[in-house]
Amino acid sequence: MTHVGHLFDASAGWEQRIGVNQLLDRLPKDRYEHRLATVDPKTRSRLGSLLQSVEVVRPVLGLTALAGPAVKRFAADGATELIHAWGVRAAVAARTVMDRPLVLELFDPCIAVHEIKRIRTLAASGPFAAVCSCEIVRRRLLEGGLAPHLAVVIRPGVDFGLINQTQRSPFREQLGVNGDRLLALVPHPVTRTGGQAEAYWALSLRNSIRNDVRVIVPGHNQEVQRIERLAANIPGPSALVTTGHRYPFEQLVAVSDVLLVTPRGDLSTTSIAWAMAAGVPVVAAAVYSVAELISSRVNGLLFKQTPDRSMSATILRLLEDRPAQSKAAETARGQAYEVFGIRRYVEQHMRLYENLLAGAEPGEGLIDSAIVA
Repeated sequence: MTHVGHLFDASAGWEQRIGVNQLLDRLPKDRYEHRLATVDPKTRSRLGSLLQSVEVVRPVLGLTALAGPAVKRFAADGATELIHAWGVRAAVAARTVMDRPLVLELFDPCIAVHEIKRIRTLAASGPFAAVCSCEIVRRRLLEGGLAPHLAVVIRPGVDFGLINQTQRSPFREQLGVNGDRLLALVPHPVTRTGGQAEAYWALSLRNSIRNDVRVIVPGHNQEVQRIERLAANIPGPSALVTTGHRYPFEQLVAVSDVLLVTPRGDLSTTSIAWAMAAGVPVVAAAVYSVAELISSRVNGLLFKQTPDRSMSATILRLLEDRPAQSKAAETARGQAYEVFGIRRYVEQHMRLYENLLAGAEPGEGLIDSAIVA
């Protein structure tokens, strides 16, 4: 029996929740035992529903940087053989007190850039592997000096059954959105650089004339509050639908009519994977991380950004092209079946765990499912 300790920090959200739940549910019960903990108490509410409870390992003086002793006790109590960290700070807290095999799961290319010094330190101090949700995350790590054999690409797993169930349910009506309105969704989490405010502004312009669109802005943070203030100052009917943390993001994707991805730089692409699987058209800016998954007019609609210029006119023009959206979404759904299967996600993690525990190279026997497809 292999004992795995899953460790979270303040960065945890819907992507981490889905990933760990899939591992808890699908890894063989007779071979793996799991314990979950977080160094940030607020994480439990952000993660939402998990298949196992999450312990809180309270750091000294409440500082994550001083969480090492508490993490060490957590690992010792569970006879933990491998730590799976779902955030860089969680990984650092674990590595400061133990040299057991450490897996760091990364979704956001920006984190790979901003935290590269810490990640290199983690890699140099014991058995280590970085799991990258897409090739751009891996590329950013390698550009920052991480050894190539320590970074592996394991694409997110998408639950097609959940998508189908949600689409057959009255969930959309629960959101208060009539069927004849265009329901747009922006990626979660909402950030200043994620472009969600610009996407909302573009659609609010259309809505002020037609009153035929609603925009879901998920989660709750300072940037969501800024968009709420923006919406309050726009005359006419509001296009804004805020959901806070009431509904899982993956269900919001399933009932949307379009996913708008308009960042000024790279971002996590898990939301795009779920949109592809749900047959939801993707209208997006052609940043590197997005272009890794989406080819314009093939499985989504892309546009090039011009620095310091508004994207609104381009977004509105692409939203009018419903035939192109429909055709691209059909192609994307077929691709998603090949690339984002849960079974592959779980099996690749199991192989990664086995490699680390055996002292082998992390990526031995692992192949990026997007390359296979």
